[in-house]
Order: sequence, then C-alpha cells, then structure tokens
Amino acid sequence: MTKFLRATLLATAVLFANEASAATALITGTNRGIGLEMVKQYADKGWTVIATARKPSDAKDLNEVAGKYKKTVSVETLDVANPDSIKALATKLKGKPIDLLINNAGTLGDLPPQTVGTFQKDTFETVLLTNVYGPLAVSEALRENVAASQGKKIVALTSGLGSATLTQRRGGMYAYRASKGALNVSMRALAADLKPQGIVVGIVAPGMVETDLLAASGYKGPALKVGESVAGLMKVIDGVTFETNDKAVNYNGDVIPW
Repeated sequence: MTKFLRATLLATAVLFANEASAATALITGTNRGIGLEMVKQYADKGWTVIATARKPSDAKDLNEVAGKYKKTVSVETLDVANPDSIKALATKLKGKPIDLLINNAGTLGDLPPQTVGTFQKDTFETVLLTNVYGPLAVSEALRENVAASQGKKIVALTSGLGSATLTQRRGGMYAYRASKGALNVSMRALAADLKPQGIVVGIVAPGMVETDLLAASGYKGPALKVGESVAGLMKVIDGVTFETNDKAVNYNGDVIPW
C-alpha cells in the first residue's frame, strides 16, 4: 500500500468519524434574538442544527445563517403553541437522534393586559400556551429522538421573573411571570419522568439581554450583548447533569432562587 493511499484512507476514516460524532441540536424560536445567536454559535462549533421558526419564509436573518452553513443548519416550521405543527415536525424527524433540545421559543405578551386594572384572560392564556405548553409539548413529541442520541439533554429557557423570591422587587407582567414559574415546575416534573430514559432536563436563563423582548418589557437598565449571553448559556447547558439539574441557572452560572 502506497503512502498516498494510506494517507487517503486515514483522512477518509477521520472524516467519517467526525461526521458520526457530530452532535445535533434542535432549537425552537430561532428567527431572531437569543435563538438566532444560538444557531450561529452552535454551528460555529461544528454542531448540526435544526433551527425552527413559526414562519421560516419571513425569517430573513435565519435563512442567511442557514445559507452560510448549508451542510449543517436546516430550517423547519414549528409553532410551539400549535399541536398540529408540533406533530408534523415530530413525524418528519422520526428516527433522527437529537442530542440537545433547546426550548427557547417564548413570548412576553402585551403588557397592559397583564396589569392591575386592565388584566385580560386572552393574553394570560396566550402567554402560558406558548411559554409552558409549548416546551412541554415539544419535549414530549421529541423525547424518543433525544433518547436515541448520545447527548440525551433537554433544556428550557426561564427568567428571573419566574422567581417568587425576586418578584417581590417589582409587580406587573403577571402572565409572563406566571408562565416562567410554571415552566420551572413543569421542567422539574419532566426531568423526573424522563430520567428513566437517561434524559437530563435542565432549566437555564439568559440574563438581561439586548433583545426585542427586553425592550418591549420597558426595562431601561444595563443589558448583555446577545453573543455574550449565548456563550455563557452554552457553557451552562454543557454542564447540566443529573446532579446539577435541580436548579435554575443563569448564563453566568449563578443559581436563580425559586
């Protein structure tokens, strides 16, 4: 066997080994902000990324990222508040291992209907449907995909606004606060249910990040750049284990009180 042939076979073996070991992440709500940045950073690290959005045709920035990473980033339609949409994606992805499922999609909701004096049922239901039902339903639908992977990890993005302790500082935003508090409890229950399958379920938070959602909340204080938040989140997510998943952890590793 010539040196050239040996070198060619070795290079081919390495290529197939790298392809086989490449991890896959599915990220919800990737048309902008934190979700979009997650797609970029995971793709930069060599992950295969399934990026989802309610209306991919309108997600210009996401499609540009997918165009840059044609071999590793795909864009799929998913409305986490729509059972039919969730079922359709699960059917399409049947049998495909997903190492990491990131439940990022969420909504703040209009603020006046979440305020004393103008409180409204419709807004409350819409926010909880997206922020609580969505992550649970998506995780349920794709749990076999996660169980079939090497990574076996599901995480959901929470917020300090879901903390009963921190909420004492400021009122309002009832639907959003309730949704994140309910998400925390729901993810802990999901962790117990999926542990027998070897799936780790974690709760992470991005901090105060310069996003459209933060601007809509009326917050005027200092905020993180999206890239900094996501870089921190990825480290926290990587460190989530059965021994550490009993807490909600901020992007910088700080534990958020319940």
